Amino acid sequence: MKKQWIPLTFSALAFSMLAVSPAAQAGDYATQSAGKFSRGIANLATGWLEVPKNISNESRASNAGVGLTYGTLKGAAHTVGRTLSGAVDTATFFISSSGFVHADYVWNDFDRETTHGAQ
Repeated sequence: MKKQWIPLTFSALAFSMLAVSPAAQAGDYATQSAGKFSRGIANLATGWLEVPKNISNESRASNAGVGLTYGTLKGAAHTVGRTLSGAVDTATFFISSSGFVHADYVWNDFDRETTHGAQ
């Protein structure tokens, strides 16, 4: 009975090596996946920082009143986008893709407006 498992085990091992080989040839698949996972976790945890970022940016562009009203609303919208993008990146880190939110992290390009969409 045990001897029947030996060919099956070696066949499964050989098949798994063939399935992994394209990922190994891609070079930095593990690095891309780890980067996507860490970006997702960071955006989940820091998405709320879009509110003070947009208050600051709108206050600088116009005045403090606009920053506190429009900047807060704009920041709340960007918070939802960044947090949802973080959730998707975290859940699909094993699929290599670029981020949906630009800049990748809220603290990158803090003075520029956050944009969303595929590039």
